[in-house]
Formats: sequence, structure tokens, C-alpha cells
Amino acid sequence: MFFALPALAKKQQTQNSEFGAMTCEEFIQDVATSDEDSIAVIFLWLDSYLSGVSGDTRLNGDNLEGFSTKPMNGCAKKPKSKVLDVAKAVGIK
Repeated sequence: MFFALPALAKKQQTQNSEFGAMTCEEFIQDVATSDEDSIAVIFLWLDSYLSGVSGDTRLNGDNLEGFSTKPMNGCAKKPKSKVLDVAKAVGIK
């Protein structure tokens, strides 16, 4: 996995995202138009951010895929909300 990170980072360089200002509507559109590798990077970043906010230092690989549905469902219900606000509300567990 660590060997793949430079390639993913290079791929993401052209698409910088300001998650603090991004609405759920924009987030859903970004996810819908991204390839699988980019989507994985987006949700890994989001999980890492929320882990930093909450103080959770564990990486639960089994739960990472399930984690992605929480912010997506939350954002679908509140498309004008900020993605980080919704992500914080639904949590990382």
C-alpha cells in the first residue's frame, strides 16, 4: 500500500479539495465523478481528519468501507451543509 501512495498522491495533485468550505452537494458530485483510487484517498483523508478531531488513534480497516456510507447518507439528507460538519455529526465509528 505504501508503494501506491506516491502514485495516488500524484493523481490527486491536480484535484485539490478544500473540505472545510465544501458543501455536501459538491462532495457528492466529486465522489460521483472520481475514480476508485481517488475515492479511496478522499475517504481515507476524511477518516484521518475525523480521527484527529476525536482523538481516535486506531485504524479499523474492516470498518473503513462501511464508514464511507455514513457521510454520503448524511450529505444526501443535507446537501447545502458543509461536508465536515455532516461528517463530524455522523462520526467515525
